[in-house]
Amino acid sequence: METFEAQTIDEAVAAALTAFQADRDQLEIQVLEQPRRGFLGIGHRNAKIKAALKQPAQVQPKQKPITEHAVFKADQNTEMTAKPASIKPKAKVESTAESALNQAGKQSSKPSANLKRKVNEADEIDAQEMERRHQINVQKMKQAAQALCEYLKDVLKALGVVAKPEIVKLKAHELTIDLQADNSGRVIGFHGRRINALEQLGTAFLNYHGVDDPGLVLDTSNYRKKRQQSLEKLAARCVTEVIATGQAVFLDPMPARERKYLHRVLEDNPRVKTYSHGRDPYRSVVVAPKN
Repeated sequence: METFEAQTIDEAVAAALTAFQADRDQLEIQVLEQPRRGFLGIGHRNAKIKAALKQPAQVQPKQKPITEHAVFKADQNTEMTAKPASIKPKAKVESTAESALNQAGKQSSKPSANLKRKVNEADEIDAQEMERRHQINVQKMKQAAQALCEYLKDVLKALGVVAKPEIVKLKAHELTIDLQADNSGRVIGFHGRRINALEQLGTAFLNYHGVDDPGLVLDTSNYRKKRQQSLEKLAARCVTEVIATGQAVFLDPMPARERKYLHRVLEDNPRVKTYSHGRDPYRSVVVAPKN
């Protein structure tokens, strides 16, 4: 079967009819993928079908009826060719059974070297299979990361920002991209909203291109490290206020990564506790007295 691709199913079927010079009822058509419009260039997909000419029905030859004469003749031949089964002496059979039991007892009393060898070979195969899958995931991430760099460049260009994405760290499920631009403030946006939104788009992009559970970090002008330092200072101020007033402090909404970082910074503090409150995108961190 040949594959045809077009914007819609009807266009793909029309292409198949033209290629085979046949009518619709003369083709066997199988739909492989439905078309998808996508969003902001992510998820766009053409319709894809398989088509082939229908094979003419084959007429099976008629079988000759079996007559009583043929059955009688076959029975006679079977009786003439059958031979009586040879009967072995009972003593020989018993001696063979005893020797087999003794041999089995000897083999079961010793540790099986073959079994150990098979276990070692299975472990080696598992390790090789895990390494092979890891390399496949790394290669998949490389291809998706290169496509993501071009996508981010186009999105920022549409926003009036000229940036050059550069891959800083790449693993099977982790990716860090530095967005190099003359005006990094326009890449970051107000309180980091733009770069965080680009990060969410990039994560969806990697998911669509076959990367399972990707961890994407977008950075520019060392913004992520500076933001961590700001969060540490914010956490220290919140602890001071909670101890002084004895009341909980509700912080502004922030992304999941920053909430997790605040929880990790204050998890060992004996005087306060932290928890998240609300729903995304308005979910925030609460710092409260522990007792």
